[in-house]
Amino acid sequence: MSNAKKYIFLLVATLLLTGLLSSCLKEDFSDCPRPFRLFIKAVDADEVDITDSGDVQQVILFVFNEKGEIVDAVVLDAAAVKSRKPVDVKLDYPGHQSLTFVAWGNTGGVEFPDKASVKQLNDLYAKLKARDGKIKEQNQNGIAQSPSDLFQGSLSVPIEYGSIEPSGDQTVIIRRKTAQVFISAIHLKQWNGNKEGNYFFRLKESLNTYDQNGNLIGTTVNYIPVSQLQDGTLTAPIFNTYPTGTGQSYTLEILFDDEVIYTANKGTDGKAFVPEAGRLLNIIIDFRGGLNVVVVITPWDVIHQYVAY
Repeated sequence: MSNAKKYIFLLVATLLLTGLLSSCLKEDFSDCPRPFRLFIKAVDADEVDITDSGDVQQVILFVFNEKGEIVDAVVLDAAAVKSRKPVDVKLDYPGHQSLTFVAWGNTGGVEFPDKASVKQLNDLYAKLKARDGKIKEQNQNGIAQSPSDLFQGSLSVPIEYGSIEPSGDQTVIIRRKTAQVFISAIHLKQWNGNKEGNYFFRLKESLNTYDQNGNLIGTTVNYIPVSQLQDGTLTAPIFNTYPTGTGQSYTLEILFDDEVIYTANKGTDGKAFVPEAGRLLNIIIDFRGGLNVVVVITPWDVIHQYVAY
């Protein structure tokens, strides 16, 4: 057989094989996976749509097949999220039985795997960054940095076949995975005899990692928020934490020169220091007169206005 005939034979064989593997190129579309559009929607703790608020600065959207293997990963910036720009999902033949979409938003303030390193669904995690080893040396939990305003959500979509026409739109809803905390200890220095020194809060404890499904795992950590002492009142402006376990209370310690001088885990009315993802936990301790501890849950970024009577 001449070289020319061999070339023609190989070309015909290749075309036949392509026709067998790519039935979507034929008039019969029965084996064709249908494309669709995917949208990202952010909601607050009350399920109110906040997609266009600008709170979500970036989303990393991972796509996995039914075996949990990576298919694709897409990064959406703040403008794309805010404008509700769809992601066009177009599958090559023969496609997959289903796809799982996992979206993480605002991952810059936590330890998060590099997009290129994710090969399986269980490679995903969001871990709190450690601060320093000062408290570890005292046989206490590690100290975590305040995380970013983290969002997460997932959606599994069965793949439709039989047409090259788009199927129905799909939406991944992402929700906050962090809680906020605000702490104020009114008249603390005066209560402590006006002693000069270093006053600070220690809040404990929560787990330090979200797994691939958005469930808390890992080891327990504490938080030492940045605080300021003014006119005898110690205040920690709003900072983010991971929630505690279901129904579990935070314990708040006030330290003076590394010595614990006050501890509480509930308010005067018995309400425990339980944070809620997507909301602000206000802890206000008034040392004037009879000790009063106020615990209030408010919407995100809304500080409770405490008035002493």
